[in-house]
Amino acid sequence: MRWQPQLTEHETIALRLLARGLHHTEIAMALGVRPETAGRLLHRAQGGLRARTLPHTVARGYETGLIQPAPLDRAPPLLGP
Repeated sequence: MRWQPQLTEHETIALRLLARGLHHTEIAMALGVRPETAGRLLHRAQGGLRARTLPHTVARGYETGLIQPAPLDRAPPLLGP
């Protein structure tokens, strides 16, 4: 039997925003919560995914299928102008 993480809806949304490159203060504004609350959501997602760091949390989110990469037509450009 394969382990499947259990995150709340808010934790999952915060993780998706983090994966898009938003800082926890930007995540807080997007969710309409205080920055401390956004940090707490990310910390709980980190624990729920058994990750050591926030970048590791994003990687684990992809590995478990909890989040998917953005389509290439909506992804930010890799190189500058």
